[in-house]
This record gives sequence, C-alpha cells and structure tokens, in this order.
Amino acid sequence: MTTRFNRRSMLRGLLGGSAVCMGIPALDIFLDGNGQAWADGAKLPVRFGTYFWGLGLTDTPTGGTRWVPTKHGAGYEITPELQSLAALKDKVSVFSGFRAIGDGKPNLVHWSGHASILSGSAPGVTGSFDAPSFDTRIADAIGGATRFKSLEISPSGKALSYSTRTGRAFATPETTPVSLYERVYGEGFQDPNNPNWKPDSKVMLRQSVLSAVADQRQALMADVGRADQIKLDQYFTSLREMENQLEIQLQQPEKCEACVVPKPPGEGKKSASIDVVNSNTKVMARLLAMSLACNQTRVFNCVHTPGSSETYIAGDSKIYHQYTHDEPTDAKLGYQPMSSKLAGMVMQGFGEFLAEMDAIKEGDGTLLDHMLVMGFSDTGYAKIHSLENIPVILAGGANGKHKAGQHIATKGESVTRISLTAQQIMGAPVGEFGVGAMKTSRPITEVMA
Repeated sequence: MTTRFNRRSMLRGLLGGSAVCMGIPALDIFLDGNGQAWADGAKLPVRFGTYFWGLGLTDTPTGGTRWVPTKHGAGYEITPELQSLAALKDKVSVFSGFRAIGDGKPNLVHWSGHASILSGSAPGVTGSFDAPSFDTRIADAIGGATRFKSLEISPSGKALSYSTRTGRAFATPETTPVSLYERVYGEGFQDPNNPNWKPDSKVMLRQSVLSAVADQRQALMADVGRADQIKLDQYFTSLREMENQLEIQLQQPEKCEACVVPKPPGEGKKSASIDVVNSNTKVMARLLAMSLACNQTRVFNCVHTPGSSETYIAGDSKIYHQYTHDEPTDAKLGYQPMSSKLAGMVMQGFGEFLAEMDAIKEGDGTLLDHMLVMGFSDTGYAKIHSLENIPVILAGGANGKHKAGQHIATKGESVTRISLTAQQIMGAPVGEFGVGAMKTSRPITEVMA
C-alpha cells in the first residue's frame, strides 16, 4: 500500500487567512508490519542505562544465598530478594557467580567492584577509575543525535555518579525530581510533537559565537607545543560537544509517538530513609522514561544508593551498611534477617524503576522493550566486602537483541564478560574489554540474539 503521507508529514491549511499546520501521530501505516521500525526502514531508537545499588544482595557464610536462582537458563525461579522483579521476569536476565579480579591490587571496599565492572580494570585508589566507564563508549555510539549524550540521577540525594570519561572526573547527577525536571524540560527543551516549532533565536546566537572563534581555536592549537595541545584539546572537547548540542537544538526534532511532556513534580524530600529514596527513584524514573521517549537522551546512569549505603528503615537507628557488618547470622534462618530485609527494599526500588520504563507503550511493545538496563552492585557478601558473586542484572529487550528471561551462572568468571556483552548488544564497536585477568573477548552469547 502506498500513501502520500509519512511519519514526517504535516497537515497544512489556512485559518483566518493564516497558514496553520498540524502534526500527525505515529499511525500504524507509518510502521513496518511488525511495529518494530518505521515503514521507511528507520528503526525505533534503542537506549541504554546503568542502575547501581550499594551493598550487594544477601549471601551467607555457608555459601547459601537469598537471591541466586537454583535453576539455570530459561524459566528460573524468583528468589526472595528478586521478588520485586517477578512481574518483569521474562524481560530480565540474572547473572550469578561472576567476580571482580584484582590482579594483586587491594580490595578497595565499596569501590573495587563497580569500578571493575564499569572500567574493566581493578582500581589503584578509591575515588578514581583506571579507565573510562564503558557507558561513555555506548553514549558515543548511540547518543550523538540527542540533546544530552547521557543523563545521570542519584535518588538518594548524594551528588554521586560513576560515569566518567577520564577515570578521575565523574559526571554530575541530578539529585532531586525537581532538578531532573528542570534539566530536561527547562530552557532548551523542544517538544518533538509541537507543530509550531521554530528555531530558538538564543540558541542561534550561542552557535554563532562559538562558530566565530572556531578559526582562532585552530590557529591557537597550531601555535602551542604538544603538552599545551593536550590541555587545549581537553578544553575544546567540551566546546565541540556544546556545538553539537546547539546544532541538534536548531533542527526540528522528529515526532516521538510515546512522548508526553510531564507536569512538574512536587518538591519531594531529601533523606536516606529507604522509603524516601525509593519514592524519589520512582518519580525520577518516570521523568527519565519520558526523557527517553521524547528523544532527549538515549543513555542514562542511576546511582540508587552509594556503595557504603546509609539508607535505613524509618524509625530505626541503624543504617544498612552497619547492619551488614554488625548483624549476626540467624542460626535458624542461616542469614542476616535485617540485612536481607533492607536488600529486598532496595530491590523494590529497582523493580519500580523498571516498571516505569515498561509502562510507556512504544511501537510493538514498551520503552523497556527498546532498551537495555544493566543493574549491578559493588560487592557479593557485604559483611566481608567480597568481590565474588556480585549480583548483575540485564533488563529490557534492546530492540530484540537481548534474549531475556534467563539465569546465567558461572563459578568465578570475570564480571567484565557481562560488561562486554552489554556493549556488544548496544552496538558499540568493541571486540574485547578489560585488562589483565579481567580482559575478555568472550561475550555471553546465550543472552544475545
């Protein structure tokens, strides 16, 4: 069937002698027969995000666990601490038995685990990575055509992010729902479904200013020595990224069928109480999901709680971190009951985060079907800061590239295999990842379509 209209068409006419135009929603005729791409062959965008929580999940001194399924492969059972993921089980893959390998470096508590997962290298000191975090590589591969290459959030209120291009300087996160809303939907936001779009004159002026000094920048680079060229290149990189962002803002955005500009959120609270952190997580997830649906970004990073988490149950005087170290193992249960309870509440935040992504209908499925979320922690058995059996989860369909709904179990293989798998699923040009004993060229093909 042929039609005179396509997904970029506008309905045009006259009203009172003035020209008017109206956008057309994402009709079935604009999609392919499967609802997985536009009829002209352009695929619905794929997105990627990381989701970190501190203190792992509950293992026991005798080798038992509250989170690892007993069944391998498809059809795994939902364990107590994964209960919040039950509704999305078929869209979630669970990875157990993977570890971070230090190559002789000390175990930097609440740092070595996630630094190894994200950078592929065991860090030498707390507070920095020895290589960039791999989310930046994915952002370079899929995020260049969006207003933000990535967005960072920290629902606990801590100004903490683990996304880094240098290993030393980390991205600045939004720490409240209000700040996230203002960042995305404040100055510079363009509603992709607004039929009355026109370039912002202030953006045009800023672009002109940057363009005016482009020749001088090149001349300056030619006049200085190698050391200064390196410094200037780092400085000008931010300017080039700004130029790219301005260029994007001066182009009329393509319509996004799932995009509905949200209302501003309430002020919310800042507290380490787990109910407040989870409430902020849910609201920020809803805003973030719509940011993805409105094509403002395609990459995000969320730090639910820091590695040495200070979250607590309202009315309790002890924080989660303290419980993991001080609470004895219950002789009858075989595990630390309060630590496990808090772990389950932390995972509730992750489950609600994913549910917000899955609530937005897009194309043949949901936003979650068109993205990949990598959830992970910093440790296995938190009482001893173990780097063994670090919990890792991949959620979402990644436009059909993630064969979800599986439990992948190993005995001590490098956690960087999962990191490599995520990068390759997302189409990043990488054949191997990691250094030393964590260097690998073996993705986990069981979950790759």
